[in-house]
Amino acid sequence: MEGSRKPLAKVEGRRRLRLSGVTVAWRGTPNLDDWVAYIVNGTRSKKLILADHASERKVKTLLSRLQALPKKGIEKLAKG
Repeated sequence: MEGSRKPLAKVEGRRRLRLSGVTVAWRGTPNLDDWVAYIVNGTRSKKLILADHASERKVKTLLSRLQALPKKGIEKLAKG
């Protein structure tokens, strides 16, 4: 007899960076390396991904580093 498992909790968030005016969103599952961070206010066809298949710690560190960068610097870090 198999017990039913609870689905893993997904975490999502958004942050608007003050200096650049860019909105960054992220989502992932705690304790798994499936986190993704991307720029929200880019065009629909061109979603700029900042981190993909990363750990939660790496995404949170990236977000804190992006606080001090201008918009051009953030877009340069992103993969198109």
